[in-house]
Amino acid sequence: MTRIDFYTHVAQPRHFACRAAQTVYRKGEQLLIVLPDDASLQAFSLALWSFGDISFIPHCQWQQPEADMTPIWLAAGCFPEVAAGRVMLNLSPDMPADPADFSRILEVVGLDEASTAVARNRYRRYLDLGFDIHHHNMSDAA
Repeated sequence: MTRIDFYTHVAQPRHFACRAAQTVYRKGEQLLIVLPDDASLQAFSLALWSFGDISFIPHCQWQQPEADMTPIWLAAGCFPEVAAGRVMLNLSPDMPADPADFSRILEVVGLDEASTAVARNRYRRYLDLGFDIHHHNMSDAA
């Protein structure tokens, strides 16, 4: 069954998401990162390229020709069916139609009330669907 991890009270969501992507990559898993729109996708891609002085987090947009050889895919506003079986890092306001398509889903929740409200609704929806949900309060994390 798909495991859902909510990381709440995240002070710097983009930095946290880059670190999460790096962790998934280092574990040898494949990852789909879903962002709300093309501008967010481009900004996050740049953040991944510049994350750390010596680290490399290989990624591309999911529909590019090199996607088959790239462990981390970025998608704007969609949950591609071809990503089934991957870990998903959800940075969009939506949730996938079928969360069970993914091996694990990471939800990053910032400090603002808007993202908290979206996360609460999503949490209830996952719970109603019977998923295994884990909560990680990151308020004390550096």
